[in-house]
Amino acid sequence: MRKVLLPLSALMVGLIMASCQEKENPQLKEAAAIHNEAHEIMESIEPEMASLDSLQSQLANKKIAVTDTAAVASAIADLGKVKTDFKAWEENLVTVPGVEHEHEHEHKEGDHEHHHHEHKKAPDVAPEQHLEIQKEIKKNIEQIQSELKSAKSQAESLLKQ
Repeated sequence: MRKVLLPLSALMVGLIMASCQEKENPQLKEAAAIHNEAHEIMESIEPEMASLDSLQSQLANKKIAVTDTAAVASAIADLGKVKTDFKAWEENLVTVPGVEHEHEHEHKEGDHEHHHHEHKKAPDVAPEQHLEIQKEIKKNIEQIQSELKSAKSQAESLLKQ
C-alpha cells in the first residue's frame, strides 16, 4: 500500500505545484488584468446597450418626419451593428487560467434584472497566447464602446431634429 501512495503523493504535489506556477506566470497575470479591464468596459456599456432597441424604435417612428431618411436608415443600421457586434463579443469571451470565477457582480438595491455572462473556458494554449487573446478581446470591446458612442450620438442627434 505504501508503494502505491508514495508515487500518487508525488504526482499530486507535482500537479499542485504546476497549478500554482500557472497562476504565478507573469504573462497569465497580465492576461488576467487585461481580461478584467475588458470585463469592466463591458459592464459599463451594458446599460447603454439595453437602450438601443428603444432608440431604433424611436428612429423608425420618426423616419417619416425627418427629411433625410437615408441618415435615419443609416443610424438604425449602425445601432443594429453595435448590438450584433456586442453579442458576438460576449459569445467569444474566454477566461484566463486561474481567474475563471473571479468576476463578482454587484446587485444594487432595486435591481431586478442582471445579465450573467457565460465565459468560455480558457483555451489550452501557452501563456503568451493567452495574453494576446486577452489583448484582442479588450481591443474589440473598446472598438464596440467607440462605435456605441458614435451610433448613439448620431441617433440622438437625429431624434432632436
